[in-house]
Amino acid sequence: MQFTSLAFAVFLPMVFMMYWAAPQKARMPLLLLISYGFYLTLSPGYVVLLILISLLTYLVGKHCNQKTLAFGIIIQIAILAFFKYAGLLPGMFQNIVIPVGISFYMFKSISYMVDVYQKKLKAEEKAIPVFLYLAFFPDLVSGPINRAGDLIPQLKADKAFDESQAVYGMRLILWGLFQKLLIADTLAVYVDRVFELSGAFMGITYLIVMLFYTIQIYCDFAGYSNMAIGIARLFGITSMENFKSPYLSVNIQDFWNRWHISLSTWLKDYVYIPLGGSKKGKVKTYLNLLITFLVSGIWHGGSLTFLVWGLLHGIYQVIYRLYRKCCKVRMPKIVGLIITFLAVSCAWVFFRADSVMQAVNMFRYMFYNMDLMLAYRKLEMVKKDLFMLIAAIAVLFGFDIANRKVDVLRQMDRLAIPIRYAIYLIFSIVILAYHIHNGTTQEFIYFSF
Repeated sequence: MQFTSLAFAVFLPMVFMMYWAAPQKARMPLLLLISYGFYLTLSPGYVVLLILISLLTYLVGKHCNQKTLAFGIIIQIAILAFFKYAGLLPGMFQNIVIPVGISFYMFKSISYMVDVYQKKLKAEEKAIPVFLYLAFFPDLVSGPINRAGDLIPQLKADKAFDESQAVYGMRLILWGLFQKLLIADTLAVYVDRVFELSGAFMGITYLIVMLFYTIQIYCDFAGYSNMAIGIARLFGITSMENFKSPYLSVNIQDFWNRWHISLSTWLKDYVYIPLGGSKKGKVKTYLNLLITFLVSGIWHGGSLTFLVWGLLHGIYQVIYRLYRKCCKVRMPKIVGLIITFLAVSCAWVFFRADSVMQAVNMFRYMFYNMDLMLAYRKLEMVKKDLFMLIAAIAVLFGFDIANRKVDVLRQMDRLAIPIRYAIYLIFSIVILAYHIHNGTTQEFIYFSF
């Protein structure tokens, strides 16, 4: 049951009404049952694993010392490594199914245990807040990777229904659906065609598809995050922001302050800083950066393509720091924006490719033939898709530019009610019409992680 499915469109209003109709004391247990029910629709064979990891997390937090913390982390990393990488081994493990969301709820678990050990967080006396923290259905599958110190107090708090919160949440959901169904899923058709039959294409087609995938993965993942944050708002919960107009970043450091923020801050707090951060000299700082981004690549999967992607971003970070230290002339912002966008786009090719060689060959032949009309025919582009994508991507970047200065969705409160509802109606009709026309919904990219 994906956020974009008809089943979820029925499920969400039902559980929303059940939650707010329930007495305060019953809300946490009810929300926990709802979350497990949601997870059963996605990964039924592994709900027991989620419960066991939750129990381990609770017990380690309750009796936290150096030994129990080490035990808890080792067990979780071992389980994660098994599901992520056992399929790479020949034999019986090749057909293993990865539990949906395992990377996300295990990172949440590790952060809880570490924070309790470091006295940043008080261990929960009761199990339900910890179990619900890990299973909370809006962010269970693909984040954001909320911290226990932010989420658990909200889950435990007595709260009254706040209409403004719910309305804002619905706007986030609608914007997320726009990003996912209208842009990401349309681009996916052309991206998948080229990557599945890459030998049949070359030249500017590769360049176009590289840019298509750059937009696709942003709209797919940011779309999910916006929906997840919006759904949480319906239950009176404020989740961590996960994307802040990342493709308007003027350097690679700025990019990682704006892309998948919950993961980048997690890696900073629990990998980079424990390694020594930037406090042990330049060489060690650069090495720590490379290790941190390699960990990010490994977290995404066992394929060599993810390692190359992570290594590239580590190298980008080192190059940027060297430039900042050695070059006294400030780069114009527009130049920095273009360089950052292209560097990130190139790295995405490795992230999406089935193999490193496929990615290398795409770069090798990317400028072999620059006939734009030939690429249009080879991609079998539909004119309707082309015009829709141009308009939708213009709206996307217009929104991101405006959102750098003000919260666009919050500013909608200032519009007259007829204008506001006209915007809702137009977006809903366009999204629904395109969704019905396409017939199918692509699975969220980060469901695989």
